[in-house]
Amino acid sequence: KKWTNMIRTCSPLPPHGLFFRRRSPFSIPETFDSANDFRRQQHRAVHLGQSSVRLLSEERPLDPAATGADSRAEMAASILSDWFEQKKNVLVLTGAGLSTESGISDYRGHKGGYYTGHVPMVHEQFMSSSRMRKRYWGRGMIGWREFSRSKPNAGHLALTALERGGRIGVKLQRTEDHDSNPSTKQSKTGSEQISIITQNVDALHSRAGTLHVTELHGRNDRLTCMECGHQHCRHEFHDNLEDINKEMFAEILDHIAGADDSRNLPDGDGELEAEAMYDDIVVPPCPSCGKGFLKPDVVFFGDNVPKSRVDRCFAAVEASDGLLCVGSSLAVYSAYRFVRAAAAADIPIAILNVGLTRAELSKLNVLKVEAAAGDTLRLLARDLVPSLCIEEK
Repeated sequence: KKWTNMIRTCSPLPPHGLFFRRRSPFSIPETFDSANDFRRQQHRAVHLGQSSVRLLSEERPLDPAATGADSRAEMAASILSDWFEQKKNVLVLTGAGLSTESGISDYRGHKGGYYTGHVPMVHEQFMSSSRMRKRYWGRGMIGWREFSRSKPNAGHLALTALERGGRIGVKLQRTEDHDSNPSTKQSKTGSEQISIITQNVDALHSRAGTLHVTELHGRNDRLTCMECGHQHCRHEFHDNLEDINKEMFAEILDHIAGADDSRNLPDGDGELEAEAMYDDIVVPPCPSCGKGFLKPDVVFFGDNVPKSRVDRCFAAVEASDGLLCVGSSLAVYSAYRFVRAAAAADIPIAILNVGLTRAELSKLNVLKVEAAAGDTLRLLARDLVPSLCIEEK
């Protein structure tokens, strides 16, 4: 008999189709004759470099909006609420699936860029090719403004409430080798708290009011000069970029209005079929030194997360008594390694994500819940910190 994925074939979903541990038949698509066939298909992944998996599956995950019935979100929140019992040091790891409800595109979700052939910027290309930098900033003139206008959603606000209520966060001793990521707040006593490790570069956790966030891959609204090291505001840079390239910017806007060949993509990127339009773009140099070129303060594909940041995240995992992963397929090793470390230390792991994750493919012992992140986290916060309840809007 064919394996049947209850998550995809039942509506409304039965309770046992909502979550599973490890090797459940409920995670196997109905188009495969066996679990082995399924796993072989999943491992037909496309690699960027040696450490990141581009796609875990050629099938698109379900649309979270289609799985967001109130009853399902309530059941998911109840399951996670039970998981939180007796835990005092829960660490949260978030991915792009949390921010899609804010209108930001992701890579591997239902409307993920990888399923449409999108290829993100690679570190070496940006650093070594002026043409690739022109292309990056030209595409940014399409996608950045909408990306930067995104606002925190119910999921971000719920995590802020959970932090304020003391339900998430771990305490660490401050180390001397501390990277420049300003999002992690440190106390005067030499200790610091980490509530959330996020893969996202949209700064929405901070804008939602969460105080103790480690932005694993940096943030997109800051730029750093590759010559003098000064940091600059990306909003001001784009104002200058668009002013210098007025005619081209107007031409790009006209092209977008007159053709259906453009779209917003992850991380403030945009796409236009007329790639040659980017060749003549003038990219302003660093306002401080006038010589260097500016790079977003993010970890592009092919680059490395600063070692001190990685070490701090490992220390946070070690200090936790539970790891909650939200909105991430964990395909990228830079985040997956923390889940693997938690599993090796027998730290309980819960995953709230619509779609397959690398943890399941690796047979880690996890509690998996498939439901819309925003509604589920809002209901979870209402249960765990009622005095800081996130009201439904």
